[in-house]
Amino acid sequence: MAIPVTRSPLVRKNRFRGMAACLAAAAIITSSWAMEGSAPQAATPQGPAPAKEPPTASSQTVSISEGADVHNLREQIAKTPDDALLYVRLGYLLLNSGVLADAKTAFDDALKRNSHSHAALTGEGAVLARTGNLKEAEQVLKEALVRNPDPVRTRYELGLLYEKEGDPDRALAEYKEGIAKSQQGRK
Repeated sequence: MAIPVTRSPLVRKNRFRGMAACLAAAAIITSSWAMEGSAPQAATPQGPAPAKEPPTASSQTVSISEGADVHNLREQIAKTPDDALLYVRLGYLLLNSGVLADAKTAFDDALKRNSHSHAALTGEGAVLARTGNLKEAEQVLKEALVRNPDPVRTRYELGLLYEKEGDPDRALAEYKEGIAKSQQGRK
């Protein structure tokens, strides 16, 4: 006699979190989220660290290593102030460090220099989501998908957003799409 399997909310939640973790891991492998147009490469200290949990409002400190990276990027920006990619990298480093206001400023600066940057829009959407502006974040992330429908990071951020909104089905769909894009070699 077969025992019927029911999907309790706990089982569903664990499966859901597993999908998000898989997508985050896949994104680490192709960690060129902030490197529009570059080939996949190994994660670097200057690149985003997608495996971290989204920072909380109380995590406004930057580690010594991240502080040095921020300092180095700011020096590079001073030398080449029109390089939008440097602002995107800075934005993701600050986002992952939990310094959300500075991250938003960096993404805004990147968009001033390259208004078509899907990586900067994705970062902006992530900042908005982490600060509680979920509707605006969703609009910004969807605009990033219009500009580039393949980025793994954007799918991951949309999944996190839908999870915060309490919509696990939509979140799971975004995680699955992100994993599929990652397996296709997308960024």
